[in-house]
Amino acid sequence: MRRVIVAGGAATGVELDGEVLLAGVVVVAAGSWSALVEGGGVPAQVVRPARGQMVSIETRPPLFRHVVSVHGRGYLVPRRDGTVLAGSTVEMAGFRKEVTVGGLAQILSLAHLLVPGAGRRAGQRHHGRTSAPYTEDHLPVLGQTAIRGLVLATGHYRTGILMAPITAWSIAELIATGQSSVDLTPFSVARFE
Repeated sequence: MRRVIVAGGAATGVELDGEVLLAGVVVVAAGSWSALVEGGGVPAQVVRPARGQMVSIETRPPLFRHVVSVHGRGYLVPRRDGTVLAGSTVEMAGFRKEVTVGGLAQILSLAHLLVPGAGRRAGQRHHGRTSAPYTEDHLPVLGQTAIRGLVLATGHYRTGILMAPITAWSIAELIATGQSSVDLTPFSVARFE
């Protein structure tokens, strides 16, 4: 979606690469790219991309069977194929995807601290991503905007896949009935004004 079409104080559709699609309600759910949707109601600093780096570590035979996590610092997730996914950094690097030596060192240092045997294994793959739509308070941006018919469902940061069902239910309910059974007030974009 390139832009939201607004006429008479209401969202009336979207433009997709030159094609216009008319709609009674427009939902901006573009993750880290939400602020780039012209007329989408998401200010540039409200939702922005946070790069996370991860490392896959070979651990055959497996060293442990359950997720090991340190809140706010990182995690180790054992996989069935014998690898461990170690992560993750949080960096405000825009849409840059590259992996850095500093980020990898941070991840591998924590992996060694949590499971000392992991430090003697070889890193298999390095991953950089920009898919985490970050907000300052780490809460999503959900609900109606000041523009009639323009609804937001973005900014889920690291919990998008987990929050997708309740977000979809709440936004669908809001569109269908004019209100949601979940109080969306704490998630309003207006909290950033």
